[in-house]
Amino acid sequence: MARSPKDNLAELKKTLEHLPDAVFKPLHLGESGGEVVVVYLSGIADLAVINEQIIKTLILIGLNVGSTKLSAEKVEQELAQRTSLTFGRNEQGDLASCVKEILSGNTCLLIKGSEDILIASTGSFPSRNVEEPSTETLVRGPREGFIEDLHSNLSMVRRYIKDLSFKMDLYHIGRRSSRKLAVLYISDIANEELVQEVKQRIEAIDIDDATDTGIIEQWLEENMWSPFPQLQATERLDKAVNGLTSGRVVIILDGSPFVLIAPMTFWMLAQSPEDYYERFLLGTFFRILRLFALLIATFLPSLYVALVSFHPGLIPPELVMSIVAARQDVPFPVFVEALIMEVALEILREASLRLPKGIGQVIGIVGGLVIGQAAVQASIVSAILIIIVGLTAISSFASPQYSGSLGIRLLRFPIMIAAAIYGLYGVILAFIFLGAHMVKLKSFGVSYMSPMAPIRLRDQQDTLVRLPLKKIRKRPVMLNTKDDTLSNKKRK
Repeated sequence: MARSPKDNLAELKKTLEHLPDAVFKPLHLGESGGEVVVVYLSGIADLAVINEQIIKTLILIGLNVGSTKLSAEKVEQELAQRTSLTFGRNEQGDLASCVKEILSGNTCLLIKGSEDILIASTGSFPSRNVEEPSTETLVRGPREGFIEDLHSNLSMVRRYIKDLSFKMDLYHIGRRSSRKLAVLYISDIANEELVQEVKQRIEAIDIDDATDTGIIEQWLEENMWSPFPQLQATERLDKAVNGLTSGRVVIILDGSPFVLIAPMTFWMLAQSPEDYYERFLLGTFFRILRLFALLIATFLPSLYVALVSFHPGLIPPELVMSIVAARQDVPFPVFVEALIMEVALEILREASLRLPKGIGQVIGIVGGLVIGQAAVQASIVSAILIIIVGLTAISSFASPQYSGSLGIRLLRFPIMIAAAIYGLYGVILAFIFLGAHMVKLKSFGVSYMSPMAPIRLRDQQDTLVRLPLKKIRKRPVMLNTKDDTLSNKKRK
């Protein structure tokens, strides 16, 4: 049963009375008998907009009509014509959704004689300016990155995709916070099953609050035990736009500068937007270089432990003598020595991240040099291991995606344990188990190792090797897009 405006007002006052910034402002529209109650939170609503666009307009309406009887429909019509605001309608006085709108910074108008409630968009939240992403810097390419404001992020994407098929589906995530979340896709490119799967998983999220897309990512991923990210997280606008045009789905959460791109494959850990902004030979070279760096970051310490401890015959004799000479005063086994340095490196890296910006980088570099030199002089570790650990640390930062390097850092330790127990056989077994896991892993139905497993020759034009852009005329087969054509024009 619909409530009267008087009952709605009484219920709203009862619901919001504990909020010190809740404002209930009644306005009598001249002698017409009309009355409007404006309800908002002064702490998060734009007071200038409310005063200029709503209250001032209502006062002018009352002055203009004089003693003429003013209906609720006439008030709504006059507000729509005289203001630049967008008004929504809360049918039959749904107070639960009205309260949510007020808590989001919007303004509710209760008009005498109408069961419906008008809602004006007046939210005003502080936000930072658009800047270059600090986690994914490029030498050549756009400098725009996402910020924490959802509407600003959506407008930036819309600026580059002027397509009627571009869709934005809005959701509310969190029982307590009710944050806005947007699912973006191009309907005549993206596979319908992929879009529906993403939506179903989002609708299944049941949580009090999601402060970052990292929480959303953990709810959406298929294998929670995998160390590899199954959705690509990025701050870069160009990455998100390229993902949409290739047939992927982009997820944006209000309050987070990181957006999610689904589905994801392993090879995306080594791909950077800069690969496409430079000529294809350079893009291919640096992409292969990043993959090689990921292998170094994962297996180099383990290979060192295995070869020195179990298979010194596989090392050139001159290098063996150098390693033996460097380790002759070290009291620990090779594994313990490597473990000490790897743990020390991770602690130093974490500490440098938590320190203030001005001194964090300096402490990280100087601390590493001082600790490493002191450890060598104290015969706790050998000089060759310092080189191994340093090269491993540098290689782990070669991935353009930070969350991907985190998984690599974690994997080093179990592989080192396997190398300490079984030697080179342990490293090979770890490689096999890791490969089997990655082949089995899926991201929204797409194989994580695709297009290498299963092999799709057409998709390999932009995986390890990037062909010239003139030659890439089809979208990836693995995404099963509705429109797989990038360019119909064949060029020599």
